[in-house]
Amino acid sequence: MMHCPQLRSILQINPMKVELIEKAAEIVGDNQLLINIVSRRVKQLSHGADPYVHTNPDMGSGDIALMEIIQGKLVWREMDAAEIADSLAGVQPEEVVEEEEVAPAASEGLV
Repeated sequence: MMHCPQLRSILQINPMKVELIEKAAEIVGDNQLLINIVSRRVKQLSHGADPYVHTNPDMGSGDIALMEIIQGKLVWREMDAAEIADSLAGVQPEEVVEEEEVAPAASEGLV
């Protein structure tokens, strides 16, 4: 079982959240990548993106992002150098956050 203490400290932890984090960490396989994926998705949800899973009022954006990973609603891949350059065209250096792209498993785009 993988542990992701950084993500646990970001999300205000209760036993259900620990279980979500551990399940998502097993799927992603890299704790830092999991943090990046969840952080990016939380930002998208906070800016009005629709969730790809059923939610309830007790779920925060972090819970939703973790559930989307667990249910296979989000996919990710490492971008090659050309894709990174294209995605950064016209972006100010302080706007660059990461080199991973997070996208829904469905045909909709998140970027």
